[in-house]
Amino acid sequence: MSIVATERDLARLRADLPAVGTTGYFNAGTNGPLPRAAQEALVTAATTELEIGRIVPGVYERNHRRNRDVAATIGGMFGANPDEIALTHSTGEGLNAALMGLSWEPGDEVVTTNLEHPGLFLPLALLAHRSGVRTRVADIKNGEGDVVAALEAQLTAATRVIAISHLMWSSGAVMPLRQIADLARECEALVIVDAAQAAGQIPVDLHALGVDAYAAPGQKWLCGPEATGFLYVRRDRFADIAPTYIRYGSFDPSGYLIPNPTAARYEIGEFYGPAVEAHHATLRWLRDVVGLDWAYSRIAELGQRFRAGIAALPDVTVLTPADRMAGLINFTTPAMRPQELTAKLYERGQTIRYVDTRPCPVSVRVSTGWWNTEEEVDRLVADIADVLVGANDETAG
Repeated sequence: MSIVATERDLARLRADLPAVGTTGYFNAGTNGPLPRAAQEALVTAATTELEIGRIVPGVYERNHRRNRDVAATIGGMFGANPDEIALTHSTGEGLNAALMGLSWEPGDEVVTTNLEHPGLFLPLALLAHRSGVRTRVADIKNGEGDVVAALEAQLTAATRVIAISHLMWSSGAVMPLRQIADLARECEALVIVDAAQAAGQIPVDLHALGVDAYAAPGQKWLCGPEATGFLYVRRDRFADIAPTYIRYGSFDPSGYLIPNPTAARYEIGEFYGPAVEAHHATLRWLRDVVGLDWAYSRIAELGQRFRAGIAALPDVTVLTPADRMAGLINFTTPAMRPQELTAKLYERGQTIRYVDTRPCPVSVRVSTGWWNTEEEVDRLVADIADVLVGANDETAG
């Protein structure tokens, strides 16, 4: 079911997220607030392991069913088949599995953008060192304008992959993935997506988007525990993206190296059962109690509210394009270094973050979550204004 966004409903949902009552929680782009449902599931599972044991009869079978149940829930939430979902421990793990699973030749090329996170740039750098793969970087400025044309200008006959974020961590811009996927098809390239800021923040229908691989975390906008996440691989790309690591359970035990028929073939290492239970409990809570459509709509609405407020302040430049955004807003100001402004705001009970990884622009970043109130958003704008006035007064003095 989905809920009606009334003041009473929001208060009830916020009560399930204790951290939002202790700070102005505007940093889901790093870690979302953990719901009580996750904590309860984690403690219950950990207590069972403590009191009954971790290797009682049937535990492997139950763990397998548990993981596949989580994959089915994720598939239903994100428009994919359950057998196209692999569980991971992070976005980076999923990106590495997808990129390293391809058969590369020296001179092959990947096209990406100037706004990407190191979690994508670094695997591409490794491919360059290991296999002689060249990375071509499209300068898409802050993510507005004709992104598809900028990417197209970088394509060559050697392009194998377009690797790109769905929503840019460094500018908040949402990328036109469907059009990018169409562009990739024209040159027979794959689209591999960093979904660190998209999953849980904006609506996602993976089959409709037409992408080939999509790596997402559990701890950000999906509000799950750390060391959780998922990788989607389109079923007809299983033959193109080979498993990089072989582990017990990912291949047929006959010894013939026959991969698991599902995306579970890409799963790496073992999973901490209580964390997986907590992740699943949070996903179901978001789907059944919060309501995904309402959450996405509210995130975008509050994002626009904050953007409008911050854009009205003097000496502030907003990097996030107003017509291509959701709840992630980046801005700069000559009055104060982003690191200092972030620290000053934390002293006032506001939790945000800054971006300082080149080649992305150094900026202040705010994540508006569905759990925020309009009053909190306005208070954050007022606090930023107050801190900047103080900084200007010190400079003038």
